[in-house]
Amino acid sequence: MKILSLSILAFFFLTGRVAAQIDKEDIAIAQSIFGKTKRVIVDEYLKISIEKNNNFWVLYDSYEEKRKAISRQRYELLKKYADNYATLNDQTASKLALGYMANDKKTNKLNKVYFKRFKREIGGLKAATLFQIETYIITAVHASVQSEIPVIGELEKLQYMKP
Repeated sequence: MKILSLSILAFFFLTGRVAAQIDKEDIAIAQSIFGKTKRVIVDEYLKISIEKNNNFWVLYDSYEEKRKAISRQRYELLKKYADNYATLNDQTASKLALGYMANDKKTNKLNKVYFKRFKREIGGLKAATLFQIETYIITAVHASVQSEIPVIGELEKLQYMKP
């Protein structure tokens, strides 16, 4: 977990920038760099046998491609939030909240589908380990990004508190 923690810490520097600017180019760069680091982490923890190595990485790349597409949708929601923060109303806030929930549902559905595929390929224990790593990373990234985003109404409260 030490390597995993160090990799997450290194990625936090990227996510702060992504959260602040939230544009497609930054997202692509961050995902590209993180994807390589993440691949090393997965390889280190799973130690896939030579016989299963090629099939595993083909499956993993397919999973990552779909996961990244869902992540980009999440960042698009964050961009909409940032773009509309000053004029946020009930309708827009509700739409964004439901969008986040739908995004989480897509992620969970993807994980369930691919867990079954990974289990067939590398066994239940290694598949569970893979998704434990996935959950750890996704949770850390979401927490990092969320820490950069003001809660609805937070900026207005700070303005009223100024002397």
